[in-house]
Order: sequence, then structure tokens, then C-alpha cells
Amino acid sequence: MIKKTLLLSLIVIPGIAGMAIFGYYALQDWGQLQLDYKAYQAVTKIGTIGIETIFKANAAQMIQRINLFADGTWFLLSAIFSSIGLHGFLTSNF
Repeated sequence: MIKKTLLLSLIVIPGIAGMAIFGYYALQDWGQLQLDYKAYQAVTKIGTIGIETIFKANAAQMIQRINLFADGTWFLLSAIFSSIGLHGFLTSNF
């Protein structure tokens, strides 16, 4: 019984908490990426804009892409972590 409690408290619950936290921030970054990409598209359609402004708009949307990738990766790793722990919890005989 103590092993199941340890498995649940050290693997399953932190994995689910990681999914909640990183999922929340991934959704935040997704919304910001949509805004930054629209701004980048608007800047590129203006013919008289300088190259520096285009670079800044591109950098802003690329930063959001990297943030979203990182949050999504941590979400998936947390999901794997919690699913392995849950599998061990449900199939163990101790």
C-alpha cells in the first residue's frame, strides 16, 4: 500500500499537475502566436515598411513559436510521465 501511495504522490500527481500547468501556458502562447503572426502578415503587406520592422515582427512571432513548442513538449512529457505512473499504479500487485 505504501508503494502505491508513493507511486501516486511522486509520479502520477506531479505528471497531471505538469499537464495542467504546461497546457495552460501552451494555450496562452497559442493565442499570442496568433496575434503576433497577424501583425507579421500585416507588416509584410505594407510596401513602404523598412526591413528592420519586418525583422522585428518576424522575431516576435518566431519567439512565440519556440515558446509554444517548448510548452507543448513539456505537456507531452508530463502526460507520458503520468501515464506510466498510472499504468504502474493500476497493474501492480504490491
